[in-house]
Parts: sequence; structure tokens; C-alpha cells
Amino acid sequence: MTPRSRIPTPGLSLWTVVCLMVGVAGNAHASTPPAGEWFFWPNYILPQRAANYAGPRVPPPVDRLDDLTVTSRPLVFRGDQPTSRVMRLLAGGQLPDRAFSVELWIVNHVNQPVGTLVSARSGHGENPAVWGVGYHTSELLFALPAGADGARVELRAPAPRGWKRYWHHVVATVDGTAARLFHNGELVAERALDAAASRPAGDFLEAAAYLGREPHMELGNLLRELRVHRTALAQDEIKARLASLQRRVDEGIIFPDLFHFNAGPSLHLVDRTGIRLAWETDRPATARIRYGSKLPLEKEFEIAEPRRIQTAELTGLVPASPYFYEVEARDDSGAVIRSGVLTFQTAVGPDDAWSFAILGDTEARPHVNDRLAKAIWGERPNFLLLLGDLTDGGQRHHKFEWNFEYFLGMNQLIGRVPVFPVPGNGESDLHWYNQYHSLPLPKHCYSFRYANAEFFMLDSNRPMGPGSEQYAWLEKRLAESTARWKIACHHHPTYSSDEDDYGNAWQGPSQLGDPKVRTVVPLYERHGVDLVFFGHLHSYERSWPVSGGRVNRQRGVRYIQAGGGGGNLEDAAPTRSWFTQQVHRGHHYGMLEVLGDELRFRLVDIDGRLRDMFEVRKPETAPGR
Repeated sequence: MTPRSRIPTPGLSLWTVVCLMVGVAGNAHASTPPAGEWFFWPNYILPQRAANYAGPRVPPPVDRLDDLTVTSRPLVFRGDQPTSRVMRLLAGGQLPDRAFSVELWIVNHVNQPVGTLVSARSGHGENPAVWGVGYHTSELLFALPAGADGARVELRAPAPRGWKRYWHHVVATVDGTAARLFHNGELVAERALDAAASRPAGDFLEAAAYLGREPHMELGNLLRELRVHRTALAQDEIKARLASLQRRVDEGIIFPDLFHFNAGPSLHLVDRTGIRLAWETDRPATARIRYGSKLPLEKEFEIAEPRRIQTAELTGLVPASPYFYEVEARDDSGAVIRSGVLTFQTAVGPDDAWSFAILGDTEARPHVNDRLAKAIWGERPNFLLLLGDLTDGGQRHHKFEWNFEYFLGMNQLIGRVPVFPVPGNGESDLHWYNQYHSLPLPKHCYSFRYANAEFFMLDSNRPMGPGSEQYAWLEKRLAESTARWKIACHHHPTYSSDEDDYGNAWQGPSQLGDPKVRTVVPLYERHGVDLVFFGHLHSYERSWPVSGGRVNRQRGVRYIQAGGGGGNLEDAAPTRSWFTQQVHRGHHYGMLEVLGDELRFRLVDIDGRLRDMFEVRKPETAPGR
């Protein structure tokens, strides 16, 4: 045998290699167990000794190829080479060769063309595809072998906008007389079959991803579940399967029939002597929290009321100290799951060195947020500021954007690094935002002290100008603040050179930011705010110090747009704005290190490259303070 090669080989077009035949009639029974089912949930965990997936999970499928083997040639799908393949999900003897159904549960929440193809493969000859069921951005495909007339059998149909905009239930069936293709429970294509043709089953089952236009995306970000049935499912059975999957998505349940964490644990509102926790289980559960300064964990307490989303507060901790903790949940059957032992650190003192990370608009790409989370963890910040749009639209009816997207990418980080968020337009109803974050009331705006700085966290979805409740709150808090550094955060931009959100700069003038939010700028200038962070625009921009509508290097406020998480990337206007000092297009995060009167900022892109840097040193008596 020849060692399996990892060198890409020329692909064969699916349209020219499909060569086989379908089975004879068979009756579908909903109670018949599938020939196989697989959950392609990505395994996003931190590296090295911090690696931990909270609680149990269904393991992702892996290649069942031998260590030494000859691989089949990859299939080209709509002109794309596969970016990854999982082979031999089923071996030849397990593949159905008569009546069968192939069921795909797909979520497509990106803006570039992507696809997935499930195929029965042959390891012999020049025609390696037996049949294939595929989805590629706007089209569905069910390709079958040629009939007696030699004509290839292809069922194609448009893939309209999915359920809840992004979800697609694709089922292909063969019953010996006809091949059918269903999308979200509806028959979209059908073709009679030649019962006289041959019908090989194939040597193995393969799932492939076509994600070249979405860097860092994995098969499991698109294809969430796959089932192969030994019967031809009837339409009512398909609709029942769809309804079951929809219920799970509505409830944020990741794995069926498995007691598991589907959010968190995550850390919030750390201070010198305490911290808050939040988590969710797939069913109501009581909890036991163990924690301490060393292992084995020395302290514990219980939460007796069973709930799905739980919060807890640890108090009486030692300042500037590392701690360990673990969350244990128990359901009404007595089953127990544990988060694994995680870590955090209490807040440092005003004379200590400290650092924090900033990230905005995590939105819809957990595969991007996974890379950013790992990079931020590598910096070991004291906490993380999230600048809104944690989800792309995670209101009450889109809970899946929290469980299947935000927490998927960010759990690994926010279980060890406390997170301080502000709401964006993506969390406009604040339903899940409030439940998943343990923050001071009223949660949409709050302030906190850390070391020698005070942070003012605002909701720019609400009025911020003179006469508003939020303006009065901010004015009072700023006037009372004695912190050496004053930092404000909100989602929408005060100043921005974005190309088209505030007037299409390719066609005419732009407002250069959100005029409603800019009404709060006089407060920032009057009370000596040093930095203002925001997102909303999915790019980076740093202003010169600004005061009175002009650059003022002595007394100005620096405005930093950092919407570099998993949202669709945007760009700056074609001409430079009067306030712009630096711009960058690409996914990114920011890091700030502070010691006394010195502050240093770095912007790092998703590939670890330094894109911007600046330092601020306060005079002994800062002007206007």
C-alpha cells in the first residue's frame, strides 16, 4: 500500500463522474434507525493545558481511512475544490444500495459562496462518485447514475432563503421508481428512474466542504448534522424530522438526548474581591459551584432551584489572585455533568500593571472568533471588552445565534477571561443579552472600576443626547469619577470613515459617523475622557485626538473603531477623513497595557500581524482633570 498523500490532487467534476444507479422500491418507516448519523460540531477549545470543552459532547466524525491507503480523487463542486473531506463515514457494506434517504441539516450565515457535498464514493476507476447530495450557496443538487438510456440523472433546485433565514433541511430520497429532492419539508425536484439500470452502493461515504472563499471556516460551521436512512422517507416523515430539528434550534439544544452545557460557563463583572458566573444547560438543572485558590477545590455552594440559565456570584476573594472553579449541574433524573476546572484572576490594584482586550461585532462567524479568542488568550488579558453585536440578530426568536454561533467561538475564552459587553443593534431587544450576562442593573448601561481606570458602558441603541436618561446618567458618573483613565464604550460610531453606512462615500458626502451618538461628544471632552471604543462598522479606524470638531493633540479624545470580529468585513471611504490617523480592513482585536500614567495600544490582525500601535503618557497634572 501507498502512504496517504496530503498533497492536493486534481479534482474531477461531479457532473462528469457520477456513474451509478439507484435502488428498487422500499417503504420508509420513521422508527427505522438510520444507517448512520453524524454531528459536525466544531471542537473549539484553547490550546495546551488550557484545553477544555465544558461538559459532555458528541464527538465529531473522523476519517475511517487506514493509516496507509490510497485516497480517492476529490470532487469539484460548482468549480470549487474541496477545502476538507471526512472520508469513510460508512464503509461499503454499510451503504444502502436500494431505497435510501440522505438528510443534511445546514446553516449558512456567511456572505461568500460556500458549499457541502455528501457522496457515496468508489475507490476504483475513473468514475469515483456513485451519488451525491449537495448544497452550494443558492443551489441544491442530487446527482445519480445514468439510466438505461445513458443519460445522467441530476435533480437541481434553487436554495431559497432558509428557515429563520439561514437554516436548510435538505433531503434526497430514492424509492426505485423516482428520485426526489426536498428543501425545508417541501418537494422541490422529482424525476422518474429507470428500474432496469445497475445499482452499486459504493465503497464508502464522504462529506466534503467547499469553503475557499471563507477563510478559517470548517465543514461543521456549514453542515451541522448528517443522516443516511435505509428507507425512502415520505414527505410527512421529512416534515416531522424538520419540526424536530427546528424545536432543538429554537431551544438552543446542540446535541439531542445528551445532557450538556449549551452556553458558558462565562465570567462577568470581576472586581477586587468577587466575580459573577453565568451558564446554560439544555434542560433545567440544579448546580453546585466549587472554587478555591488551589486544587483540590476548597469551597462550594449549591443552587437548589432547577433552571436552564443560571448565575452565581463568588465573593470574599483575595485581590489580584488566581482562582480555580468548576460548575456541576444535575438534572431531575440525577444525571450529573461538569464544566471541568477553569481559571480566573481577581482585579488588580490601582498601582499595578494590567491589560485588557477589545473585540467588536463577533456576529456570525464562530470560526473567525475561534481564532481571535485563541489569540487573545495568548495575550493573557485581565478582561475583555465586547463592543456590541455579539450576535448578528440574536433577539428572542433567534436564540440559535447565541448557542450555535457566539458561544461556540467564545466559550473557550470567556470561561477564563471576564467579559464586559455593551449591546449592539444585533441584541436590540436585549432578551438573551440580559439573561446571558450578569451585569449591574439596568444592564444596558453601567460603569465599573478596574485598577486606575473607570469604564462607562453605554447602549447606543437608546437616546444618548442631551435630555435623555442615559446622557444624564453619564454626565453624573463622569463628573463623580476620580479615575486616572476614563474610557467609554458603545456600539455605534461617533466618528467613522466607513464607506456606506452614513452616506455612500462612493457617490456623495458621508455624515462620517452616527449624528445621534455624536451628541454625547461634548460630555467626553468636558470631563476628560481619554479613549472611546465602538464597533458596528466591521473594520478598524483610529482617530487623531479630537476636541471641538478639530484635531487637538493636547486635549483631544481618541476614538477607536474596532469591529473586527466575525461580521462581514467592511471598508473605509475612498478619501481620507479629517480625523483619521489609521485605518485597516480585516478581522482583528486590540490589546491595551496600562501602568500608572502610561498606556500602550496594539492592533493585531487574525493572522497575528501587528497593524497599528500607539502610546499615551499622561502629564503629572492632566489638563482639564
